[in-house]
Amino acid sequence: MAKRRPILAGLDIGTQKVAIVIAEPGEGGIEVLGVGTALSRGIRSGRVCDVDKTAQAIAVALSEAELMAGCQIHRVSVAVSGDHVRGTNSHGVVAVDNGEVSARAARRVIEAAQAVPLPADQKILHLICREYIVDGQGGIQYPVGMSGVRLEANLHIISGCESALGNVKKCCNKAGLSVTEMLSSSLVAGEAVLEPEEKELGVAVVDIGAGTVDIAVYHSGVVVHSCVIPVAGLAVTNDLAHVLETSVSEAEALKKHRGCAVASQVEKHATVEVDGVGGRAPRIISQKLVADIIEPRLEEIFEMVGDAIVRAGYGEMLTSGIVLTGGVAMTKGIADLASRVLQSSVRVGEPLGVTGLSEEVDDPTWSAAVGLVHGVREHDLADGWGVGVGARIMPQWLWRKWREFF
Repeated sequence: MAKRRPILAGLDIGTQKVAIVIAEPGEGGIEVLGVGTALSRGIRSGRVCDVDKTAQAIAVALSEAELMAGCQIHRVSVAVSGDHVRGTNSHGVVAVDNGEVSARAARRVIEAAQAVPLPADQKILHLICREYIVDGQGGIQYPVGMSGVRLEANLHIISGCESALGNVKKCCNKAGLSVTEMLSSSLVAGEAVLEPEEKELGVAVVDIGAGTVDIAVYHSGVVVHSCVIPVAGLAVTNDLAHVLETSVSEAEALKKHRGCAVASQVEKHATVEVDGVGGRAPRIISQKLVADIIEPRLEEIFEMVGDAIVRAGYGEMLTSGIVLTGGVAMTKGIADLASRVLQSSVRVGEPLGVTGLSEEVDDPTWSAAVGLVHGVREHDLADGWGVGVGARIMPQWLWRKWREFF
């Protein structure tokens, strides 16, 4: 009798939606067994502001996913976002004994590069080795056995506020789940939507949710920069609500179903009915007016994205352009607007390498949750295993099983 493959679960706790994916590893990627969603009412800009409401939303999404998958889930991987998540580049250097790089020397240089001063409340989520340098020769992925006297390492460290991470764990525990790992939302979204060739040539994944924009820049196959912008889709919704004098829920529905990121793409005579607030009668307005409100706010957001990438020094290195994902990426015309503002090729990314109930997760809103069950398989040394740039090539589900026994 064939042994059943391990069941994986990924939980994305967003500002507006909680999403969970239950899957198992397959030959061509992952096979989705069940999904669940719930309205999120206890999260603001990626941080928990109400533990009970967040736990209730997680429980609702979990129950739906378990019913669809026909199994119970007790452990989950969680995507982390919010203005408390920080990306930092660091550099380490050590002398090489006996003229040949040993595994011990590679570990020592990682430790030296890791000794970057972080705020006391920050906890490391990812420790990513970008490259090794031996006697001035860079771009080395695995230095052990090479001749040299000087070994350097460039790392990218992603950390999060320990109290914010603790609140997320507390919400999961109240919903009956233990947290196996917490991973950066931008990295897991990139795992779901990017092709290996894009990562190698240079690409930025821009995950635009309701509360935050999570950015990860890849070059030569690894993450070289990440950051979070605390202005996202909810700002667009609030603009619509204020200008059109309607409720936030009505504004959100307008944005999703009748919104467009480029006003010139809207038919001149198209109209839409907008509900009033406080018992006021509905009004008929031009659909172009809705786009006129959406476009400048999204322009502002993309200008901030562009500034963040340029300040990090990667503005000219994105050969593969920009990949948009997250809920706001579903806005009509958004790729055209982003391409114009960022002066780069842009595409909208959906989860790749998915079988089973693939139609349930075939839009950008599921990227982070799907990426969690894919796993951040390479380059991450946060668990202290491996010495090469690509040392941690073990799939996440197998890595977790290995840790259970050792």
